[in-house]
Amino acid sequence: MSFKTGLNTEFFEGSALVGLNIANTGEVLDVKDVESAIKKVSEGINYVFSGTITPTKILVAGKNKNYEENAALVWTSIYPRFPLEKETFKKDFLNFIGELLTELKQDRTAINFTDESLMIETEHCKNPDLRWKF
Repeated sequence: MSFKTGLNTEFFEGSALVGLNIANTGEVLDVKDVESAIKKVSEGINYVFSGTITPTKILVAGKNKNYEENAALVWTSIYPRFPLEKETFKKDFLNFIGELLTELKQDRTAINFTDESLMIETEHCKNPDLRWKF
């Protein structure tokens, strides 16, 4: 046998869609800016990010609701090399995304986990939808 298998962990994932328009400025980021911010934020909060960054687009289409914005999908999962309990993984990823959005001057985003979806807003949000902030 030329390979080994490792620790079998329960599959659990988290993702966040990070828009590339800087809140209320007209300035636009690119995916490299997201990558640089991930490295900076991860070091600053002592978090190990192991996942993917995928260029994508936010599209809202419907009656009186039309919006487009380039974005990056930030995805990760509980990974056998970095096993965590589900609740620790969620707490750490929420904190990481909150810090990442703040660094990138983003208003808000949705975070999706295998078992739930939620929204967080940052200090840059001028028109909050939430009654409380992360």
